Amino acid sequence: MSFNHIVLQNILRDKWTYVSYFLSSMFSILIFFLFTVIVFHPSLKSLDPDSTLGITLLLASMLVYLFSFIYITYSIMAFLKKKTRTLGIFMITGASMKQIRTLVFRENILIGIVAIIAAIIFGLVITPLFLMATKVVLKAETFGMYIPVKAIVITVGLFLLLFIVISKIVTRFINKEASIQLLKSDAVIEKPIKSHLLSLLSSVLISITLTYLLKTDHGIVASLGLFYYTLFFISILLSMYLMISQGMRVLLEVFEKSPTYIRKTNMLLISNLNAKMKSHANMLFLITILLSGVFLCTSILFSSYYNVANDSEANYPYSFQYIADPKADDSMVKADIAFLEKQLASVDSKKYAVAFKSDKASRIGYMSASDYNLLQKQEINLDKNDFIAVAGNRGIPPITNIADENLNHLNLAYTNEQNLLTTGFQYTYFIVSDTIYSSMDYPVYKTYLFELEHWTHHIDLAHKITKSLPTIIDKRYVASKITLYDSEMFVKSVMFFIGFMLSLIFLSAAMSILYYYLQTTLIQEKEKYIGIRKLGLSKKELSTVVSKELAILIFVPFSIATVMLFTTLFTMRTMLSIAFLQVSMVSSLCFFALFLVSYLFIRNSYIKRLLV
Repeated sequence: MSFNHIVLQNILRDKWTYVSYFLSSMFSILIFFLFTVIVFHPSLKSLDPDSTLGITLLLASMLVYLFSFIYITYSIMAFLKKKTRTLGIFMITGASMKQIRTLVFRENILIGIVAIIAAIIFGLVITPLFLMATKVVLKAETFGMYIPVKAIVITVGLFLLLFIVISKIVTRFINKEASIQLLKSDAVIEKPIKSHLLSLLSSVLISITLTYLLKTDHGIVASLGLFYYTLFFISILLSMYLMISQGMRVLLEVFEKSPTYIRKTNMLLISNLNAKMKSHANMLFLITILLSGVFLCTSILFSSYYNVANDSEANYPYSFQYIADPKADDSMVKADIAFLEKQLASVDSKKYAVAFKSDKASRIGYMSASDYNLLQKQEINLDKNDFIAVAGNRGIPPITNIADENLNHLNLAYTNEQNLLTTGFQYTYFIVSDTIYSSMDYPVYKTYLFELEHWTHHIDLAHKITKSLPTIIDKRYVASKITLYDSEMFVKSVMFFIGFMLSLIFLSAAMSILYYYLQTTLIQEKEKYIGIRKLGLSKKELSTVVSKELAILIFVPFSIATVMLFTTLFTMRTMLSIAFLQVSMVSSLCFFALFLVSYLFIRNSYIKRLLV
């Protein structure tokens, strides 16, 4: 029997131990392969690498690869811990440490190669459907099927290198000292979690302090830069782990002293949780981290769709805005406006013709009260000794302390922080009485504004108009909130598409890690429950205990991640829209339904194999 045959037989005998590792690795490789299929698509040859889409696709590919590296490393380390009996038997039969390391290395390389091949074959099968979905999301005109040679080569090369490097590194953790522990694996009992309440309190205080600084003192955050965010991230992770582990220890101690401890099968459930407290706490922490990222990311991605129209309108208040420069030829302006009116003849729209004067040096605009009332659709009685300051840039309050000879003798009536016209065209607009406006000696910008009913439904028309009437410096300035909306929706669609794929990876990882954890402890648990059944407990009673234990492993992380999500949303409530909260609520309910289905599937599959 050759050494490679031993490797193969070892994998086949423990196939259930490896199946989760194989499937999760294959899924990670598949997602990376699909991303590279898009990145190297012929239709994107002219894509600017520095554009939003180019950077997003690159970052997504890097995130998938980084996550695969971390996850595969975790999986192999878990194998070394869980396959103690098999490795111990090899050592007893005289295998050297070099042979043991070679065995583990070849096992992982074999699984990695099969996972790469399976992912690419499956990827080639679903690539046409994937490209069709991508075409719809990205609104691309041509995004057909092609032979992704570059994607295949890069995927095979990177992931083969990944498996080789990880397998080589982790096998170094097998040493002579560990071999003694491996031979005594049946007698090993998990060490209980010690009390670290002081550490928990310290980490929570540090996290609260850093969160407070992030919200109030941006100067300190900016000065510390990357160091601050690294410290903040580590403190949050440490606080979460200590809260989960210490909380689990305290709750079990409290439950043991309560009257319900001796009811039905509660004593057996608590003893199971106590025996595996540390590994359960680690599992709860890992799944909570994955779910927290998924929940927050998904809520942000979905809610971003609800804000695109409002954001576009806040930047460009009108469906079409045509500003004629003072140097523009009148005949050109008349022809342009006639063209606009002709294109919009079949659409329900309103036209506004106003004017404003501008001090080009300071980019300060002046508008008469009459024109301002026309745009505001209300009658504002402005005294001849007063003026109104209106914002010219979104999110920037209007200037009120400028030394202006036209306004020195006037009083500021009030300010309006909603930008009057397209953001950035003027810094600030001063609204003055018609008499003062007519006396000002500044160039006049004739402005024509068109507002469409259901403006988000006229994207093709907007592109046609802006293409026919492009902005020409010193002649005309054309802007449309419709085209801005379309471009922003494209960016949001790309972000949603990529975020959705990443969320699938994290969710898949959470469930596969749990499934793998259960499978690797199946033999020990099966022997334990066989002994318990001899004491007189029925299958139904043991099934109840297992169901409750699985419910804790699945729904406790879900609950913690949900609480963290809504706590974050509550602290940021002044910065978020109602739509964000609504979407977060709906997405949480969808994830709960998904987790309930996963729980029922894992529970039935696990109990069927455990209590045969």
